[in-house]
Amino acid sequence: MHFSSIRVVKGLALTAVAGALVACGGGGGGSSSGGPGAYKVSLRADKTELPTNIMGVGPGIGVNSPYTTTLYVSAKRENTGDLIPGGEGVFTCNVVGGLDSAVLYKLDGTDEEDDDGNPKPSRSVVLGANAGAASFHLHATNTPGTATVRCTVDDNGTQREASINVTVGRATGKPSQVVVNAADPAYLFVQGIGQTTQILLQAQVLDDAGAAVPNPAPGVNNLYARIVPTAGTADDDAKLRGTGGDNTWVKARSVSGQAAFTLVSGASTGSVLVEVLSDRADNNVDNGITEVVSNIVAVPVVASVGMQALAIQGAGALPDATEGKSYAALVQASGGVPPYVWSLVPGSSLPAGLSLSPNGIIYGTPSVDGPYSFALQVRDSATLQQTAQAVFTISITAAPDPAPAPLQIATSSLPSGNVGSSYVTFVTATGGSGGAITWGATGLPAGLNIASATGVISGTPTIAGVYTVVLTATQGTTVVNRTVTLTINP
Repeated sequence: MHFSSIRVVKGLALTAVAGALVACGGGGGGSSSGGPGAYKVSLRADKTELPTNIMGVGPGIGVNSPYTTTLYVSAKRENTGDLIPGGEGVFTCNVVGGLDSAVLYKLDGTDEEDDDGNPKPSRSVVLGANAGAASFHLHATNTPGTATVRCTVDDNGTQREASINVTVGRATGKPSQVVVNAADPAYLFVQGIGQTTQILLQAQVLDDAGAAVPNPAPGVNNLYARIVPTAGTADDDAKLRGTGGDNTWVKARSVSGQAAFTLVSGASTGSVLVEVLSDRADNNVDNGITEVVSNIVAVPVVASVGMQALAIQGAGALPDATEGKSYAALVQASGGVPPYVWSLVPGSSLPAGLSLSPNGIIYGTPSVDGPYSFALQVRDSATLQQTAQAVFTISITAAPDPAPAPLQIATSSLPSGNVGSSYVTFVTATGGSGGAITWGATGLPAGLNIASATGVISGTPTIAGVYTVVLTATQGTTVVNRTVTLTINP
């Protein structure tokens, strides 16, 4: 069946379930009954795992519709096996858990379509029975989770039901991304002028699948926020307020993936750079941060709005960077109407490995060295927008040469030999400073020697046995040893 032939039942309201829950099944299917003469309801699905529908693909049936599964519901008498009579409105099926992860569709035609002729989704479908059964569709959304579907029938005033769980995506529950949002108007005024001087920042902690991480245990914080010192003065006496901290940092606990704290402005204009971090290792920052997941946001601090022309502050040289090392710098504007939006001037580019965020943060890990110049532009949020441009430079120092690996003897064993037969082998080393290596060995069997300049062991062994040989490599003042075994056969 093609997408255009699927129809959805009218109505989005969840149907109330009367009576007590008798039994519930999940995973592959579920059924319930209420005694030997009651109806037993069964519910199963072709697929109980669906991928996250990140592209918003519409519902469909078959191999080319990976985000949709068909569900089958049936009912019959426990004692006689008689099927529930056919008719309209026999089964009522609802999404009763994981509403954000899946929606329902009907297979038989109704008039519920959008302007383009596509079926509309529903959280509740009412189905007629045919041979004691009916079928419908569940379709995944772009939100991972577990959708619980419950189907009920009326058994002389008592509701009989069955449930099934369908997993959408695979949420790991481990922080993978932190998204920071600022409350409107997304900027602050300096202290002492009678305007707004604090703003609520909310950090969304998400896992690999884009789902909110689980709530930490009560009293456990999973977000750490700090004010990052910059060349400007706006952060000199700005403060963070939340759980604990010393005004320059706070901790917070997320609820449904959302953790909030407050930024308070100081006496200087500019921008305050705030970094937020979580710990992928255990979703807990109280015991330290082992595997950092972070993001940064810049909040403008102004003395007035719309009273001065938009201008770029501190154009010219930005803090130096080092090739291969993480880097972040803040460009700032004043005047106009904040918040400001930054971008590269067409034709200009940042050094490889660096990016520019819309709120004026240059960040990343440079992969090149040398002096670089580039032009940035900023626009404000006024109805009649203003723009300004300026040239910035970054000096990127070349990454230092890696320290040489320590000298070590690579040979781990010596080939066996035979009494009275010529024997030749050589030993090798790795690492070190590159200077000449002098070799030595103790414990060699009679008749064998090692060449100090080449590490070649040669000669004719005269006595059989298993020998423990200590090899020595000397390079300058560095001396390393390794013990190996040499077997001489009779």
